[in-house]
Order: sequence, then C-alpha cells, then structure tokens
Amino acid sequence: MALAAVHDHVAAARALAARLPQLIDESRRMAISLRSGLHGNRKVGPGSDFWQFRPYITGDPTNQIDWRRSARSDHTFIRQTEWQASHNYWIWPILSPSMYWSSARDIPFKAERTLIISIALADLLLRNGETVGTFDAERTRITSAEHLEKLAHAMLASPGNITDHAGAMHAGRKHSVLVLGDFLEFVDSKQSPVRAIKTLGQYQNDGALVHVLDPAEIEPPFTGRVNFMDTDDQMIYRSERFEDLREGFLQRAKTWRADIRDAARENDWLCDRHVTSESASPTLLALYQHLSERQSQSGSNGRGRPAMNRNSTTRPR
Repeated sequence: MALAAVHDHVAAARALAARLPQLIDESRRMAISLRSGLHGNRKVGPGSDFWQFRPYITGDPTNQIDWRRSARSDHTFIRQTEWQASHNYWIWPILSPSMYWSSARDIPFKAERTLIISIALADLLLRNGETVGTFDAERTRITSAEHLEKLAHAMLASPGNITDHAGAMHAGRKHSVLVLGDFLEFVDSKQSPVRAIKTLGQYQNDGALVHVLDPAEIEPPFTGRVNFMDTDDQMIYRSERFEDLREGFLQRAKTWRADIRDAARENDWLCDRHVTSESASPTLLALYQHLSERQSQSGSNGRGRPAMNRNSTTRPR
C-alpha cells in the first residue's frame, strides 16, 4: 500500500540510530510535560507516600516510629507508607521497512515518531517505579530511567514484523504489552491481526495498540500519475490518474484500520491512532491515562476493563 518510493530503509534505520540521543532528549521533554505522581495500590508496603498511623506493637522496627505524632498522645505510633509495587510493561515499536516513509519532507518518518512515543512512555513508567522491557533478542528490561538509552537501542533491535514474531513474544503473566506500528503487513496478509494480538495477550496480559499512520494513508493528497512502490523500491502499480482510484483506496484503507481496531478490542485492549503530522502528546497522554486507570482498577498485577473514553478510540476510522 506504499504510495511513493520508499527510501532505503536500512540507511534510514542507521540514521535513526545515529539520532538516538536527540530522540531520547525529545522524548524526555515530552514525558516531563505529562508526568504525574506515582500510582498507589492502596495497601501498606514499601513506598514513599504516607498511608496511615497505627499503634506501636512489640517487635516493630523503631526506625518506623513517628516521634512527632507519638508526642501528641499517650501512645507510640508507627508511620506506614503506601505499597507501590513495580508492574512489568513491554513496549514493542514495530519498525518494519514501511515505517521509514513519509509523504512530505516536513512530516517525520513513522519510525521516528513511534520511537519517540515509545521512549517517552518508558520514561514516564520508569519514573513511577515500574519495570519496562522490549522484545529484542535479550528481552532487555530496565528499572531506572538512567538506562533509557540502553532500552532505546534494544527497541531498535526488536523484530520488525508482528505476523512472524508475535508467537515468540512471551511476556510474563499479567504483564502489560504495548505495540506501536503501521501494521501494513495485514493489508494483504491471510493472517488475521486478531490471532497475532490474542497471542500477545494469552497470559491475561493487558495491552494497547497504537496505529501509527502518515496523513496520506488516511486522506491521500495525490492527483494525476502516481507510482506505487514496495519497500524494495520496486514498482507494483502505476496509476495514470489517481482520482479514479481514490474511492477504492479510501475504502481499503478504512477496512484495514478497522481490522486493527477490532483486533485490539477483541483482545480487550485499548486501540489508539496517531497521525505523524500531529503532536505526539495526546497519544502519549491517552496511553499513560489508560495504563494508570487499569492499574487503579485492578491493582499491581491484575487486569481490569479498558477505559475506552477517548474520542479517537470510538470514532469511525
């Protein structure tokens, strides 16, 4: 479904890797603007947020005594903090060859925007005490934002095709899986996206899909002669008059987007759409709010119903 010649995606991938420090800085700035407080699990345990006072009993560690509160009473009190357990998140940016394409010079490649959103989300989660990993060969996982560059390099090494690799992506039970890509492999594939997504969620894993699109894949701006190329820059179709194909193109693209949306919903996952000509912040915020709400509903390692309250998840595609 490529609309114009795709640049050498190997060279584009190398260029993206070379710009990784810049992309990480951009991701961190975005994360800082959206960062909120730690989510709590509303139970006693290790953490930094105050939970409650309770009377001291023999055997309690003396370093947990709150002397100020105790001085106002005839009893000695223990200060308890709220339990904040780490949850495991797996972020898979699918950087297939078709992701290294844009319809205009002032619009970033889908791969670049996907990586920025992935890194920014990882930064938010890590600073909230979570564990974040990706599906490279080593299954890299980190627990500190100081190792964000290591995770970003691992994301670049993750598989670039969901149809061939979803079955080998074994996230832990009741972990959260987030997949970002254009999912163009499903346009002509006989494999249903439902099966691939169900494989990723087979261990009661919560998750989300982000469908990353160039604006031309939604509303093509082309007129006249258009050469359709595959990812190896081989011509697969020449249109002498694109206007004659426009309605068929729009219908096929709409069906493709609906298939991805339905696959996510069939798996009880959030589905969101990001267009590369728009700001990445609303997509990042939607993902973060969804994850926070799911954790509030179901606790550290549970699974609740998705919060499908964002317009972009319900409007016709």
